[in-house]
Amino acid sequence: MARAVDLVIQRIKPREGWLPLLLLAAIVGCVITAVLEVAWVPDDGVVIPAALGGFLLGTILAKRPLSPISAWILITLYGVAIPLIGTAQLWPTWSAWLGGWASLRPYWLQNGALFLDRMGSWGTAVFSNQSSQETIAFTLGLALLSYFLTAFASWQLFRQHRPLPGLLALGLGLAFNGYFGGGQIWWLATFVGLTALLTAMMHHFALTEAWDKHQVDYSGELRMDLLLHASAIAAILLVLALTLPSFSIRRLVQRFQAQPVVQQTEAALERAFGGVENRAGGQPSGPDGVGGSGILPRSFLLDAPPELAETVVMTAVVQSEANLTGLHWRALSYDVYTGRGWALSEERTEPLDADTAIALPAVEAAATVSQTVHWVLDKRLTRYTLGLPQQLEQEATVFWRGQTDLVRINSANTVYTAVSQVSQATPTMLRGTAVADVPPALLARYTRLPDSIPQRVLDLATEIADNQSNPYDQAHAIEQFLRQYPYSLEVQTPPREVDPVDHFLFEQRAGYCDFYASAMVVLARAVGLPARLAVGYLAQPTDENGVQTVYQINGHSWAEVYFAEYGWVEFEPTPAFVSPHAFSEPSPTFGTQMPDFAESQPLEIPPIPPEESEERPFPWALVLAAAGLFGLVYAWWRRGQLPAGADAVIWSYGRLEDTAVKLGQGPQPSQTPQEFLAMLQTALSHFGQSPRLARQIERLRPHLTQLTNLYMQRRYAGDAESGRIKAWQSWQQVKRPLFLLRIVRMFANWKQ
Repeated sequence: MARAVDLVIQRIKPREGWLPLLLLAAIVGCVITAVLEVAWVPDDGVVIPAALGGFLLGTILAKRPLSPISAWILITLYGVAIPLIGTAQLWPTWSAWLGGWASLRPYWLQNGALFLDRMGSWGTAVFSNQSSQETIAFTLGLALLSYFLTAFASWQLFRQHRPLPGLLALGLGLAFNGYFGGGQIWWLATFVGLTALLTAMMHHFALTEAWDKHQVDYSGELRMDLLLHASAIAAILLVLALTLPSFSIRRLVQRFQAQPVVQQTEAALERAFGGVENRAGGQPSGPDGVGGSGILPRSFLLDAPPELAETVVMTAVVQSEANLTGLHWRALSYDVYTGRGWALSEERTEPLDADTAIALPAVEAAATVSQTVHWVLDKRLTRYTLGLPQQLEQEATVFWRGQTDLVRINSANTVYTAVSQVSQATPTMLRGTAVADVPPALLARYTRLPDSIPQRVLDLATEIADNQSNPYDQAHAIEQFLRQYPYSLEVQTPPREVDPVDHFLFEQRAGYCDFYASAMVVLARAVGLPARLAVGYLAQPTDENGVQTVYQINGHSWAEVYFAEYGWVEFEPTPAFVSPHAFSEPSPTFGTQMPDFAESQPLEIPPIPPEESEERPFPWALVLAAAGLFGLVYAWWRRGQLPAGADAVIWSYGRLEDTAVKLGQGPQPSQTPQEFLAMLQTALSHFGQSPRLARQIERLRPHLTQLTNLYMQRRYAGDAESGRIKAWQSWQQVKRPLFLLRIVRMFANWKQ
């Protein structure tokens, strides 16, 4: 086995040695870490496979007997494939692999469709001079740049043996990353030190190749001396880069930025990549109170003070013949569940002229609602409508996800008239739908959950929905299951380190609308239903003049589930409020009268999970690990002890021979013990280049001589009694120094 491993290592060992390869790997790791620290975009993790792929492929193809053109054709093809697969998340998960083609096909179809939808949204914004917050194009560009820079550096190092051009390109990328992204300077300083060391090593390699070619004799100690001096220079450069004050280039930068071409380019980049900035600290909340990476549960709903109940946010007059039972004043929807809350994706903004229709996808069984709203609370720009807005009489700004996925509308007018779209699909219609008919991009976006979701949440979702035969009954069952939990505002905000949905379902077991809505969306996504969380206000009863008055205390959140052909349908999992899916017949009334309660269809709803006991399972894994560690320590200790009944002289001398074999100086069949001793001492003298090693080796000589003499007496003089203690003591004196010399030899071979 040892010979096989050694053969493999020698086979793949670079001609330049392992050290240049490891130094380049460290430089690539430095660049990757610096980019991830800046956190340009949420999906910046694609830089890791892209950079590593470029590093490995560039190294392998540089060592293969291929022409540069053929090699770079392969590098380019892989350079397109690897970043694209990573950015579009086309590499399947283990569960998708294990599911075979039935799982792989929808996985690729959905993620590919979402990628194309996001790229299409970005392209639409850029080529129509709109503003885009979409980061997918920047992510792809970052991955491509990481791949080709590392591939070029590897190629220059191992094919051209001129590392500076490739390292210079990497260094420029690292400098731009630090300058524009605000990264730490010590990544660049580390890069400079490693680059100096690698350049020195490759210069030595080039010299030794030239010397060997012309048969010039040179000392093998040059490599170690060069390594030590280069390390010292690299350390000095590192210290200087970190301690010397940076020179100011402010005037040069200001002159450069004052150029009209530069300003036009910056404006275009700002429109195209507006979502790239401020990612390291998360998206800050805007004036509307939306955005961010951990929205919900909202703490202001807890123990709400009286002024919230008395503060009017808006008044509205609604005109419609549609059934509006259970609908809400909708502001926007959240699409990303982080495991700690909700994040908002707004990828594209589009100006909307007055009285211009919003390009929503066509859906069946939808009715229109006309509403005139007077916003009175604050200066926020988000405008609220019943259902999805279709048209405003005033100018507005529309926010999109992808090409046709509406997020919200903004308008500067505090009094506005809007026409909106509300679903009138009946349970019978919705039961006839199938998840497979939902657009793949919507499925990919709105069924995604983080890997941190506890398994018991997924198991509970399966238990609730397994008895239902269609998407509507699954969603309805989840809604009705959650309405079993008691409603309460007197709950604590979940600890930051726990999943709020898991905490609500299994620990807290009570809550308010944010918990119910979040739980329904997560449970729906867990069984494959596209769902999202919407926020806004509860609709209120009208007064004698037909005017609704909405108060700040009416802030609310609910779930929306997408059904093929019918679009987004609202669900109300919070038990304190009316559900539009709890009645057999639609009611034309709006907020003034409660219809007769009757389940549209009996559902088998499991009870709330019982509280789990606080008993902790016995830590068998820890016990087994401790036992295994004890066994290894005991085996190592026994290995150095004299076996029962063994001859101390013969055993000690045998251990010396075994150690000599590992040092590459094993005894030959033709050698006498004295000849073996002389060969071993000569070999050990080569280790004595440093004074400390020389002293250690000198201390070994008398013990090696005594052990050899005692062995010869035992073998050839027949003395079976004397020397046992002395032989044992001699071996104890030499075994640790010989072990250290083995490590020195391994390190010397590794450097070569």
